Amino acid sequence: MTPRRLTAVAALLLTACGCSIATTGAVKSGQAATGIQPGTRLYFLDQHGTRLTIRPGAQREDLQQTLDSLAAGPDRAEDRSGLRSELPVGGRVQATTTPGTVTLRLSWPAASLSAAAIQQLVCTAEDAPAPGPAPKIAILSSDAPSAIHQECDLHRAG
Repeated sequence: MTPRRLTAVAALLLTACGCSIATTGAVKSGQAATGIQPGTRLYFLDQHGTRLTIRPGAQREDLQQTLDSLAAGPDRAEDRSGLRSELPVGGRVQATTTPGTVTLRLSWPAASLSAAAIQQLVCTAEDAPAPGPAPKIAILSSDAPSAIHQECDLHRAG
């Protein structure tokens, strides 16, 4: 038998054998994936750096509500799981939006924030519900003569 015929016979035998997986029909396995998980997406810190946590809820909070939740710090469950915040206690962040940009006005000096605290703000603002693509983030504070433009390191890397 020639190599060409041998190959054809082997292919025919493999096709006839199939893969031996029995048909099962439809299998119920829960709801289909729907994209972004509902709930408020906040970025806190743990021993490894900036980390996303999703607070359960029927829907995601709007941008200002999300920033208010971030400024309030981790809830009890997040605290127990080792999450923390480096944002000043009692501070406030006021968000304003223009097409493609979110401006965060801080109630404390920007110079008092660590790089990790800035990442908490920027990542949370970038991930909050907003129309269109992820916005550019500008930070304003009493000690900054002009806006500081930042990107979330986690979103840029991934």
